[in-house]
Amino acid sequence: MCPGRCCWGPGSLLLLLLLLGQTLGVLVDIPQDAVNGTVGQAVLLPVSYRVSSSSVFPVLIRWTFGNSSYTIISCTVQNCSLDAEGAPKTCSANCFSKSAYSDRAELFPKNASLLLRHLQLSDRGVYAVTVQPPSESRHIALTVHEQHVSPEHP
Repeated sequence: MCPGRCCWGPGSLLLLLLLLGQTLGVLVDIPQDAVNGTVGQAVLLPVSYRVSSSSVFPVLIRWTFGNSSYTIISCTVQNCSLDAEGAPKTCSANCFSKSAYSDRAELFPKNASLLLRHLQLSDRGVYAVTVQPPSESRHIALTVHEQHVSPEHP
């Protein structure tokens, strides 16, 4: 124990984050900040978010690439029901993607994760997800590897 001074235990950080999430309205979490993919395959950029109450909706979820000026896909998420921790369970969403990503990008409104299909070497780089209001952003670095084909198996 810490008599006479402030003590921070493992639960204190969680409580602080929950209180900040209550104040801010949205708490965004990225379980891994670096993801690997292979040319021609699909990769998931994983995200989750919680909200303080359903009154926060509608929220805008936006994924950008590179210097955060190029929007890949954005969704307005609304009419969500929440589980006990404030994570969306069922939602309706209107999503729009840039033409270069229209067949390759899919955003999941319940958790804000991004699925990229048919990876290309040019897809490697830093991706940012922003959930607003308020504006909470997180970054994920994607590394794309070429497929290695052995001479015996063309």
